[in-house]
Amino acid sequence: MVNKTLSQTILSGWQMKQIKDLLSYERPDKYIVESEKYINNGTPVLTANKSFILGYTDEKDGIYNDVPAIIFDDFTTDSKFVDFSFKVKSSAIKILKERNNQTDIRFIYEKMKSINFPTGSHKRYYISQYQNMEVVVPPLPEQKKIAEILGTVDDEIRKTDEVIVATEKLKRGLMQQLFTRGIGHTKFKKTEIGEIPEGWIISKLSEVAKVERGKFSHRPRNAPEFYGGDIPFIQTGDVVDSNGKISSYTQTLNEKGLSVSKLFRKGTIVITIAANIGDTGILQFDSCFPDSLVGITPSEKIDAVFLEYYLRTKKEYLNSISTQSAQKNINLEKLNPLLVVLPAKDEQQKIAEIMSSIDEKISINQKLKGRLTFLKKGLMQDLLSGRVRANI
Repeated sequence: MVNKTLSQTILSGWQMKQIKDLLSYERPDKYIVESEKYINNGTPVLTANKSFILGYTDEKDGIYNDVPAIIFDDFTTDSKFVDFSFKVKSSAIKILKERNNQTDIRFIYEKMKSINFPTGSHKRYYISQYQNMEVVVPPLPEQKKIAEILGTVDDEIRKTDEVIVATEKLKRGLMQQLFTRGIGHTKFKKTEIGEIPEGWIISKLSEVAKVERGKFSHRPRNAPEFYGGDIPFIQTGDVVDSNGKISSYTQTLNEKGLSVSKLFRKGTIVITIAANIGDTGILQFDSCFPDSLVGITPSEKIDAVFLEYYLRTKKEYLNSISTQSAQKNINLEKLNPLLVVLPAKDEQQKIAEIMSSIDEKISINQKLKGRLTFLKKGLMQDLLSGRVRANI
């Protein structure tokens, strides 16, 4: 199978090769894990899809050690570069190694990632089609240099990922700690929602905030004469993707649309109550929304950011008490009596500041990862095609 895009121009010193001339493959039978009851450490058990490391095993036999190597999913054509000992879960994995000393395996892996290979039917692809793909490869020194450049960016992406994962773990721990133990307390009391600091109060949500369902009374809802103005009309997806701050929207209403809806003010907490239950975010602008969302306007007793973070800790509980019909949903009769902890206002604000700073760190690193991923994509397009030559 000839990759026409790659074969249109062959640069000086570059050669057209079939993948099977560059890589040998081995079936994984000897390396398949016997038990899928994974543990927290030991030998990694791998898959070639996004999950990559499924878990760890303490099995001592059948460990693949001849790394670096590429693992390749025969059904999806997903692949991963591996430079540590491992076992695999599935017989669908093929283990690929460089066939001779004129091939840099990291370079070939990156080349494979740039191939747009269509998959559809549930069949094995490597022997029948994939290994016959043709790719253009430079001399070995240039392969190694390209692999080094791309590998450096990958290392930075991995490090950034590790920071994100560690910070998210810290965030989960802090949320549990701060909303049950507070800051600096030494005396606690038992309550209907567990042990909390002595000075804290427990209130119903309806006692500390105004809880109102969104509105769009006209049917059918998609009548075009209500849309296309300059009034934001947020949807469930805008809340789910907000990470606590609803700063974008995908739909707008005109004045006629506003007449059958309701405008909620900036600073309102919005919570999803249908299908996706318990996702929250604070409006960064005045907005309307439908009755699949609920607006929560905090009173003077409670800080809005504190309450939004507290509601995040109740997502699992809200799902557990939801009504199951065609889709999950929850109503105001279940939201209003939700029990809320109420520290002193200054402690609420300190807790909100701590949680916001953690989220800000996560956001900064997610943006950095996005920039690095974009850089990697551009470098792959330039270096793997030879449009930009790697200086050796």
